[in-house]
Amino acid sequence: MNYIVYKTTNKINGKYYIGIHKQESTEFDGYLGSGKLLGRSINKHGEENFIRETLFVYESEDEAKAKEKEIVNEKFCKSKDNYNLSIGG
Repeated sequence: MNYIVYKTTNKINGKYYIGIHKQESTEFDGYLGSGKLLGRSINKHGEENFIRETLFVYESEDEAKAKEKEIVNEKFCKSKDNYNLSIGG
């Protein structure tokens, strides 16, 4: 099993979401994320207007969570450029 740190980007406004996801392969499996603001935006703009890219792949959930926490810090969450609401995901 792989744990990925991913970035989902809104192709319309450029806003993005960083998260982690467990999946069998590193290929895109259709999962875009589950953040509250991200979900609202997907409902508004449609899945076809979002793209997910894999940033990092780990074999353990702890490693993936640590990387997500490193990226999604207080400064990151305060930015208006992303959909993340809380530190560490």
